[in-house]
This record gives sequence, structure tokens and C-alpha cells, in this order.
Amino acid sequence: MTTHKIRRFILPVLLTLLILLSVVLSMYIWLNPSRYEHESKVSTASSNSSLTTRTIDDIYLPTQLIYTNSQGKQSLLINKNVSLVSQFSEQLRKWDARSISKVRISSAKSYQALLNGEDSYVLNFPDSITVSLFNTVFKQNLNSFRSSEFSRIVIPVNDTNHIYFLNDDHHEIYSVRLKHKSLKSLKRVLSTDEVKQIAVKMSYGNGEAHIDYPKQVTMQHYSYLMSKAAASEIANRLLDADGNSTVSVHNRNGKQEYTTGSYKRMTVDSKLGTVYFEDYSDSGTTRNLSLTSQLKKSFNLLASLGVAMDNIRYYGFDATSNSVIYRSYVEGFPIFNQTENGDVRIQLTSNGLDRYYFSLYSLQVPVPTTGKKQAVTLPSSTSVLKQLKAAGYKDSKIGSIELGYEWTQNKSSKLVIDLTPTYYVYYNGSWRTYTSMLSGS
Repeated sequence: MTTHKIRRFILPVLLTLLILLSVVLSMYIWLNPSRYEHESKVSTASSNSSLTTRTIDDIYLPTQLIYTNSQGKQSLLINKNVSLVSQFSEQLRKWDARSISKVRISSAKSYQALLNGEDSYVLNFPDSITVSLFNTVFKQNLNSFRSSEFSRIVIPVNDTNHIYFLNDDHHEIYSVRLKHKSLKSLKRVLSTDEVKQIAVKMSYGNGEAHIDYPKQVTMQHYSYLMSKAAASEIANRLLDADGNSTVSVHNRNGKQEYTTGSYKRMTVDSKLGTVYFEDYSDSGTTRNLSLTSQLKKSFNLLASLGVAMDNIRYYGFDATSNSVIYRSYVEGFPIFNQTENGDVRIQLTSNGLDRYYFSLYSLQVPVPTTGKKQAVTLPSSTSVLKQLKAAGYKDSKIGSIELGYEWTQNKSSKLVIDLTPTYYVYYNGSWRTYTSMLSGS
């Protein structure tokens, strides 16, 4: 066979193989499940990096879904493969909220009756939001009571025209009249075998609703690869947003201090991986921020930090310091110990001073866990409370008891973070694990 004939034979074959290889690689990229796990909005926040961010709709979603059946039994519903809260939220966006009115009630007992109403779902926020923010997150347009606060949405199964907003502080109830309300698609999602039920009991007293776990709780242990943001990039983003400022760096008492002029300062604790940022550029400017304004503005500032936001949710508002608090979540449960306070804080003061406190570390992708660490069984919250009292802790100083995850460094790898389920107790102004309280550590 001549050289010319060989070339004529080989070239088409090679071309065909290359085309087939391209098709196979394309199919792999499109069908790889990881693209769904990390689906997010991407925005360019600086000239040299693009950041994975999330919208305000993602951050201010509820974190818990509780169902009360026709016998009054209550369960926290979880599906580790699909976020049930997100499924409910997507459905709620399709309903047409026509009007809102305040329900006149005379007692906390009446409030609890609706909170524990039979055959109903409750979407719980970690803390209060406003009707105005509800409009933003759920694509609605309720014109009345826009500044009113609530932290729970009750969805009765057999009422096709209404949902209810509940405000624990003053046991206030708001009735929202709907059009196009339907739970059919949600019932299909909830009927699958992947849905896990954790027994709970909601009670109400002293202007606060409590969620108790009356039985032992078995939860998964998780491990994640850890990522760390570059302090220098965050400093440039926060201190040199226009690209025209000079950022100075000094080492003070084992910490790195970044400054630009006399108005902005960022302090990095390299040992803890935490960042404390202060902005004095508007200091002295009097501002009266409503809760809605605080929540919306703090979200914009959170998105500007450049830290990973994949697991972050709104956790609460501290009225004493005017701080909006965010935490990372796994399956609807908050993660503690990531920073000194276990959270991200955005403080907007009335005199124009802004402060941010956050961590350089974030969770990246889950890694397999093996052996005994795959699941952890915890006692009931009632048992925990009894043990704490027996150990001498004062009932008056014991606040919320919350089921969550403890962030700890993996002993085998510095790149891996272990998330261990446990109870956190708000005692005397700080969060502590119940085991550390009982051991005295």
C-alpha cells in the first residue's frame, strides 16, 4: 500500500476517533452529578477572581420542616438527598398571596393551638424575618403589615385558601389569603422512602416557642474537605474596592493588620483563621435601619466578602448589637465552633460604623466516612436538661437547647473537617456542647 493511500485511510479514522472521544467527554461533563451538587450563581467580584455566591432567596429560607399528623404527633422531616424546605419554598413561590390580615387572639394557649394544629406543616425560620422580606424571597406582593415580623409559616393541609405567619414574641398571628394553593406535588416528594422523621414536640411559653426532642435521635456524622480563602484577596476586596488605594500590612501581637487610610481596618488571626473588619468611612452618620433594611443590607455585605456561601443561612438578629448572624448548615442543622462564636456576624451601627466577623475556612465537598463515625445516637433533649440540672447548672441560665453539628479538625488530615452531631446549650450568654458542660471542660 502506498504512503498516499495509507494517509487517506488513517486520517479519517483518527478524525472519527477524536469526534467520538469529544462526544464521550461532553456526555461525562453533563451527566456528572457534581454539577448539581454545586449549582450556584457566579458573579465576578474582582478583576482576578470569580466567586461562587448565592442570592438572598437562598440565604433567608426556613431551615426546618415540621409535620403534625391527624393524631397530633409531630415530626421533623429530613431528606438527605433533597432539601424538603427548598421544595416547599419553591411551591410557595407558585402560590398567589392575595392579602394579609392580623388575627385577633387572646392568649398564648390559642397561639399554641395553631402552632400545633393537626394535619399541618410548619416552616421554621431560626429567627424573625419581615413580611417585606417574605415578599422578596417568595416572589409575593403583600402590601399590608410589611414591617411586621414572624418566624414561622403554618400551612394547614385541609385549608386550600390560607397560610399563617406566627410571631413568637407577642404570640401574634397573621392570616394570608392565597390563590392556587396546592400540596399535591409536595405529597409525592414526602411519600418517598428517603424521607426521615425525627420525633419532636413544639411548646410555647414566655413569648418563645421551644422544639424538644422527646426520644433518642440518630444523626449522620459527616466529613468535608476544607477550603481556605486568601486573606490578601479579601483585604484587597474590602479595603481597595476601587483599585486606587494603598493597603498596608502590619504584624501586631501575632495577628496581621491590613489598613487603608484611617477609615478601614482588617485584622486576621492566622492561628484561628478568623477575620475582623471595621469600616469607619461613614462613621458619625446617623441612620435608622429597619429590620428589613438590616437583613437586606447585611446580605449584600456578606456577598461582598468573597467567602464561600454554599452552606450559609440566616441564623438570627441580635438587637443589642445590631448584628445579623449567619451560620453554615447541614441538612437543616446549624454548625458551631467554626469561629469563636461559631458564626458570621455583620454589624451595622446607628452611627454609621460597620463591622464584620467571619472565618477564612469553609466546607468544600463531602468525603466518605467509615466505621463507627457514620452515625451518632444522642439522648432526648429532656434527658439532657435533667442531666444539666443534676450537674448543678441553674435552670434560669439555661436558654435554648439546639441540635446541631460540632466543627472539629480531623485527626488524620488537616484538610478535613469532621462534623459531629450533638446538642448545643445556650448557657449564660454563650453556646456550649452539653457534653463539655457535663464534663466540666
